[in-house]
Amino acid sequence: MTLNLDGAAILAFLLALMRGTAFLIACPPFATKAIPAVAKITIAAGLALAAVGPLAHDPMPESTGALMIAVALQVLVGAAMGFVVQLFVGAVQSAGALIDQFSGLNLPPSIDPLGLEQLPVIGQLYEWLATVLLFTTGADAILAQGFVRSFSVVGTRLPPLVVQRLPTLLGSDLAGFFAAAAEVAAPLVAVLFVAQLLLALLAKAAPQTNVFSLGFVLQATIAFAALGLAVVALPSDVANLVGRGMSQIVGGG
Repeated sequence: MTLNLDGAAILAFLLALMRGTAFLIACPPFATKAIPAVAKITIAAGLALAAVGPLAHDPMPESTGALMIAVALQVLVGAAMGFVVQLFVGAVQSAGALIDQFSGLNLPPSIDPLGLEQLPVIGQLYEWLATVLLFTTGADAILAQGFVRSFSVVGTRLPPLVVQRLPTLLGSDLAGFFAAAAEVAAPLVAVLFVAQLLLALLAKAAPQTNVFSLGFVLQATIAFAALGLAVVALPSDVANLVGRGMSQIVGGG
């Protein structure tokens, strides 16, 4: 039996595999030690197969030096893409941390089994919910489509326009991270702020009232009730943030 292998397609697959591996190493929820490296490489190989078509139309490197530059470019582009997605998805976790601070509960941080780092309790809850929603809202398909479409922006060579716009894109991504975290946390923070304001007015109007003991129970009740209502909006928030992150990557070129 004779196998006819296209050298350009094989090289395109290997270059796409480099970008896919770097992307998954930096992209949540794959950027954790809880997911084995073999699983990451396998998923990266699947993404690379889908990207062979768009990348094979680009001129392939013809020398060892050009090949090394192309490999380095794929790794850098994949890591940059994962970093951008990490910013937008991490905004959900940061929103949970903001809610934890404004809730007044000040619960001690606990070890996150995925990232192996200490996180506030509500921040960790939001991180787990964001991880689950990535696979239940279709956001994982958005990630895969954005990864494949990125090869139409940056193939085997880095366009000068992308180099010129890179500082602007990174600056807008960082600004978008803080704005997204504030948007997700804003409804709960507003409710908790109003609750604290009402407790302050109560302490001023009735000094004999034990506002401290009453306020803790009331604020905790309001925080958990508002948290239960806010979780309903998280699916659309996660899908929107992933979409914004991938549009920054694909549309930024």
